[in-house]
Amino acid sequence: MSKPDVTPDTVDATIDQKLGNRYGRWSVALYLACTALIVGAGLLGPSVVVLTLTNRHAWLPSYWWDTKPNDWLVTLMIYVAILLGGYGVFLATKALKNGWAPRVDRLIALGIGTTAAITLVPPMASGDVLIYAAYGRIMSLGGDPYTTAPADTIRLGYDPVIAATERPWQGAKSVYGPIATWVQWLSSLIGGDSMQLTVWMLQLSVAISLVVTGLLLVKLVGPNLPNRRRVIMLGLANPLILWTVLAGAHNDAIAVMFAVIALVLFRRHIFWAGIMIGVAGCTKLSIGLVGVAMLWALHNDRRKAAIFCGGGALAMGGLYAFVGLQAFQQARSQTSFISTGTPHKVLLSFFTLFLPNGLVRTVLAILAWVGLIVVAILLTQVFPKSLVPQTHPDDPTPAAIRYTAIYAIAWILTAMYSLPWYDLIAWVALAAIAASKVDGLMVVRTTMLAIAYVPGRDPNARQVAASLSDSLEWFSARLRDTICPAIELAVLVGLIIWARRGGAQWWPYDWPRRKSKSVPQQTTSLPG
Repeated sequence: MSKPDVTPDTVDATIDQKLGNRYGRWSVALYLACTALIVGAGLLGPSVVVLTLTNRHAWLPSYWWDTKPNDWLVTLMIYVAILLGGYGVFLATKALKNGWAPRVDRLIALGIGTTAAITLVPPMASGDVLIYAAYGRIMSLGGDPYTTAPADTIRLGYDPVIAATERPWQGAKSVYGPIATWVQWLSSLIGGDSMQLTVWMLQLSVAISLVVTGLLLVKLVGPNLPNRRRVIMLGLANPLILWTVLAGAHNDAIAVMFAVIALVLFRRHIFWAGIMIGVAGCTKLSIGLVGVAMLWALHNDRRKAAIFCGGGALAMGGLYAFVGLQAFQQARSQTSFISTGTPHKVLLSFFTLFLPNGLVRTVLAILAWVGLIVVAILLTQVFPKSLVPQTHPDDPTPAAIRYTAIYAIAWILTAMYSLPWYDLIAWVALAAIAASKVDGLMVVRTTMLAIAYVPGRDPNARQVAASLSDSLEWFSARLRDTICPAIELAVLVGLIIWARRGGAQWWPYDWPRRKSKSVPQQTTSLPG
């Protein structure tokens, strides 16, 4: 009986498979370790990381013990969790590249299980969800959160939900779309006087949105198992997403879910895809970026592009008209903000020492838009292909997914106002794109920005000020205003270098160059 031929290729394949399996096991272990640390920090109860939720029902989520943990302890727990989660995502990409092939249903269980676990503990890092609850409460009391701030209601008398909001945001009116506001209102109706139950309903809406988004992505990439594994590990089960979005209960997840529904409908129902992208924009206006990507995928078919735009305009126009123009004006008000952690903030702080603040902000806004366009042009030339199959010759979905990833990455890396949970749309689209070095750069970007926003609440908030030590306040401030901008800039430069080395040109288009009027020469084949 002859022995099977053993070639160098088969030996290399076996080694790669073993390496992939080892990376895969480690990535799953790190995903679980990250989740365990996040849940552990939540169970310790209110702290500089974990929010204080009033009017508690002990038998209902969220669950915690009032241990009053040390500020450095819980902060370090989350620092380690984020680092482990980021490294786990990096190892997952390497494992999949080397042929790791776990069962898809087990990976789905991993994603849903870790999502459920984090949903059972209080929100962390950011106090945004408290203000979501306040807006819902204002609406349930008959007010308008677009014209009434929580502080306005507090002056009229004590309210157990609105009084639980943190001081820096009590004067802020809602900047969210009508869909987000209605989710907040429904959560308030269910939660009543309990901030705990109101917030948990908001957490639940985010968790459901993330799971639905992940499962729809699995549907989009079709039956190809390696593609499904990538979508789950980078989309559904991604611990960086679970920390930045779910642990903070950010409503970006709801907007992204509607955008992904639009992408699913995009294959055969262009008008309804437009309706859903309009609904997504009525949750959070910035998600219109996906609409731009979808529209560009239709740029060769004006009729379909017009139908898509009609659906989007009908949804957005109708919903914003229903709640009033002030809602749209509030949503647009964020466009001039500059967030700490971005290189723009460093430039603002430096140049305002000797130039007018308004002038510096205007110049930075122009540079941000130019940067977005330049990065998008570079990426369009070298970005990997979409993993979404083309089901019919006119199917625009693969191109739309690819453009969404390109525009989202260009946006988050060049925008003046960029927060960790904004990375969600980039990760969702990137999960459905073939592997490249962009994966690693995105891991660095999201990991660093997530760490920079721990603790993510204003130190002047009364719940935080009671326990935030001077050393932790100083350390977290240096992470956010010095180290994070430097790393974010390095990621942007690294992405540009990668694109240029891949052959991308700064301006690959013929226009506005003047075309030559000479008659083109015909190529004649020579014999022999």
